[in-house]
Amino acid sequence: MSIIAVSLSRRSPRKAQPAASAHRATAGLCLAAAVTLLSGCSGGSSAPPVVVVTVTTTPTVTASVASTTPTAATTPGGTAKSDVVGRKFDLGTIVRVQNDGGVPVIILDRWTAYGVTDSTLAADGVPIHVHSDAPYQNLNSKITYRIPVAPGAVFTYRHCLALDQPPVQRSSTLSEFARLPDSEKVVLLTLDPRGQAVKAQNDPAC
Repeated sequence: MSIIAVSLSRRSPRKAQPAASAHRATAGLCLAAAVTLLSGCSGGSSAPPVVVVTVTTTPTVTASVASTTPTAATTPGGTAKSDVVGRKFDLGTIVRVQNDGGVPVIILDRWTAYGVTDSTLAADGVPIHVHSDAPYQNLNSKITYRIPVAPGAVFTYRHCLALDQPPVQRSSTLSEFARLPDSEKVVLLTLDPRGQAVKAQNDPAC
């Protein structure tokens, strides 16, 4: 009888290797997928566009009124203006009287005084006195000046009796001054800062 000897040897369990290989293969696939996803996010496509919203607003404009300095003074009614603002005195004859919004306005033909500049006359006036000579002259009868009459203006009429006597005087009115005779028609006006006549006296020539 033959005896068959069977040699048994200890081997590593090979059946477990396929499972380990499969696990490693699965892990590799996952890592590759992850790399693919990461590379896909970082390259090939730009960042999403930034949406810009433009808001248009309508500015609010506040109107402002500029304060100006008028070249001619106005009366409280705001209608009658003066052409002689800045002067304290004016000399001449009354051409006529106008009514401007209820305000009487003298239209003056300006005269000059011998030996007195107009700037001096405008600042200091001239003395009104009895005389028989002709101390005043009219250099330009074509130019006239508007002079409003202030409320309560004082008109003083002066009349010459004799060269050696003081003139007689009395209270008068604008209406009478507008009708003075040629020998007494030159008047001296006292003006306020608004260019309005506040006083008037005529020249008492003999």
